[in-house]
Amino acid sequence: MDEKHGLDVESWKAGLERVWREIPKPFRSDKSLRRTLQCALYARLCAEGRTVVADYLPPRADRPVDLIIVNAAEPSIECAVCFDEVITLYAVKSLSSFDAGAKVIFTTGPLKKKVDESRFFLKPDIQHIHLEL
Repeated sequence: MDEKHGLDVESWKAGLERVWREIPKPFRSDKSLRRTLQCALYARLCAEGRTVVADYLPPRADRPVDLIIVNAAEPSIECAVCFDEVITLYAVKSLSSFDAGAKVIFTTGPLKKKVDESRFFLKPDIQHIHLEL
């Protein structure tokens, strides 16, 4: 748990994996899985009373960040989240282009070895969590 922001990222993992298992196999394309997980996490965070923005395109980035949790009072970004099959340079560059309390990449790649090999793109301030069926 990220004590500073009260974010229980590990519990997000369990919930997202449950959502993934509920998607019938014929509908589990990479794009539909990513978007479904984004929507599920968005709904969960909104239900917790957090301010959430989807598809935030940071300055000097080629790829939007899937979700950001905003502290509207400050305003600041408490957490930024990307979903991808493996860790990509685009996701890392997008997350690295702005300040946030926490930065997380959730991966869904079926080949754990391939996901692990992609970890070399990670930077120390970005947390990686691999989702599995």
